[in-house]
Amino acid sequence: MIVHALALGLGLASLSATAAAAPAGNYVITDVTVIPVDTDEVLRNRTVLIRDGKIARISVQGARTRVEGATVVDGRGKFLIPGFVDAHVHIATEGAIRDSKDPAMAALDLGRDHAYDRQVMLSFLKAGVTGAANLGGSAGSDEDLLWLRGQIDQGRIDGPRLYVGKRINGPRAAVAIKPESTVPASRPEAPYTAADGIAAVRRARERGYDFIKPYQFLNRETYQAVVEESRRQGFITTGHLPELGCASCADRAFAFAHPMTNIAHSEELARFARIGSDLSPKDIEVLAQAVDASGVSVTPTLITLKTIVGMYVQREVASVPGDWIKLVDPVTRLDWTPPANRYLSQAFRDQDGADTFSAGYDFARVLTRELYKRGVRLTVGTDAALPGLAFGVSVQQEMIELREVGLRPLDVLRAASINAHRLFDPDAGSGAVREGERANLVLLDADPLADIQNVSKIAGVFAQGRWLPMIEIDRRLDEGQAFERGLGEQIERIKSAVHPAH
Repeated sequence: MIVHALALGLGLASLSATAAAAPAGNYVITDVTVIPVDTDEVLRNRTVLIRDGKIARISVQGARTRVEGATVVDGRGKFLIPGFVDAHVHIATEGAIRDSKDPAMAALDLGRDHAYDRQVMLSFLKAGVTGAANLGGSAGSDEDLLWLRGQIDQGRIDGPRLYVGKRINGPRAAVAIKPESTVPASRPEAPYTAADGIAAVRRARERGYDFIKPYQFLNRETYQAVVEESRRQGFITTGHLPELGCASCADRAFAFAHPMTNIAHSEELARFARIGSDLSPKDIEVLAQAVDASGVSVTPTLITLKTIVGMYVQREVASVPGDWIKLVDPVTRLDWTPPANRYLSQAFRDQDGADTFSAGYDFARVLTRELYKRGVRLTVGTDAALPGLAFGVSVQQEMIELREVGLRPLDVLRAASINAHRLFDPDAGSGAVREGERANLVLLDADPLADIQNVSKIAGVFAQGRWLPMIEIDRRLDEGQAFERGLGEQIERIKSAVHPAH
């Protein structure tokens, strides 16, 4: 890739290689193929001007474009598309580590300047992920993410635009048919009254969260209150459908009568079918029709189901694509191994319905195809860092899953970009490659419409309007490896102290 720092005169044809470096935020991509994604059109041989974080102009190559100064990116043979958004992720943060129930892990020396968080953010950018929706974590993790969101928005840390969700869940004992423990008093932190559910949503608004994640152990009253108050507060809702087979959770009809904005897994719908019709193919059309009629969108997370089924069948964590395993930090790797990895436990294998996991994955794939055929808006999500799913690259894996169930490559790109933008940030433009839109973009070395796997062939990204060529991202990730090695050594010492050699 040829990148110049040039001052531009009246025309791009008269570029001078002797000019001073351009001010930050001004870029020109020359002779590039633009795939806007919001329509079926492909714009070849275009010049794209990015100024102050936004796409200022898209013009035919050779047109006279006056620019005070810009960094010029050679787009010959390359394809410009919207940046990807992981619509369902659980981001590892320093705050989550400090919230660990293991005192030794909570006391890990994480150094200064958020080195751990910076590595995770760069991992997203390496995969072309310029937006990520965190669907709930610990209090410390949420605090870290809210801080990181501001740092990224202000250009102090390079990373994806973060959408931070507040998870609201009730106590399992409050809805269980046979409670295994005493039901605690309802409170906004774990509500099972409408009043406490409403209070939880209002607190999330005061704290600055971006959306609400209703979780599965809310009773009917509280679930409805959370969904409706979220709407009044201007929040979108994306999360789990209420638990089935419990004493007071919402049933299938109730959930569709009081729908969330988005359903966080197609497996949530498969659960309805597992209990209602034992995964009968006849239920696919019924469920798809109900989803379509309710107006909700769906994040299928097929790669999540595939990975869980793989752990159940193979009794091991799936391999991470390519050399991405080196970017999985030592804390996350520890979470992927027993006993932390519950998917490899005997208790997981012994649970009721475990023998239907594979059938559930197949059902979810066919259901996703039916949802697509009906025009239900789909988004790309991964549930990373579930064991085997690394931040960033798992988005590319999910895109391949969606292509394999029948989505056109262009519609896969839409699911991975503009659909999520419209879900999480509807007031900030469409997310398409259009004039006036924010410059969160991916520059590819190969055509994704010819082969969706080409989304992994990334020349660089524009994140918050700043150009980061892949060589720069890789360099900075490599620099962070020393920190990660030190973190790994600390963890090995902790493990040795717990299980000393004999």
